[in-house]
Amino acid sequence: MPGKFHHEQLYRGPDALTKLASLRVALCGAGAVGSNLADNLARQGISNLRVIDRDRVEEHNVSTQLYGEAEIGAWKVESLRNRLFRATGIEIDALRKDLTDQNGRQLLKECDLIIDTFDNSRSRQLVQDVARASSVACLHVGLHADYCEIIWDEHYRVPSDVGANVGD
Repeated sequence: MPGKFHHEQLYRGPDALTKLASLRVALCGAGAVGSNLADNLARQGISNLRVIDRDRVEEHNVSTQLYGEAEIGAWKVESLRNRLFRATGIEIDALRKDLTDQNGRQLLKECDLIIDTFDNSRSRQLVQDVARASSVACLHVGLHADYCEIIWDEHYRVPSDVGANVGD
């Protein structure tokens, strides 16, 4: 009987799956972009995933994020940890924290890739500063209304806040 990553092995091959399983990824933000991306990464074979977010699930999150009505009021990272474990058996490192100047380097250490899906400029700037200072590859992903951007760090310009949360 084929395993849970049968299709990934067919299309990518065993070497790619081994590489994905060993990749250490830090995902900053577990909102609209981050929660769905975490689900897809886990289903692709990423098994070393750290997710950082300080928010709780709110009712308005249910339509755009991975969470359901039963999770309203729960911490996003804890709900995400439970969902990904049930879906793939992968245990993520779920950090219910605000990323700050004081803890940024510590929370993002020992990563091969940082993915920024935060919804505010201050946090995005902090991720960029830590990634550049640590020489870690970083991908910035943003979403607002009918606009989306995905940019590797060396070409990324942190945008100004737009009045509404970019990722919510």
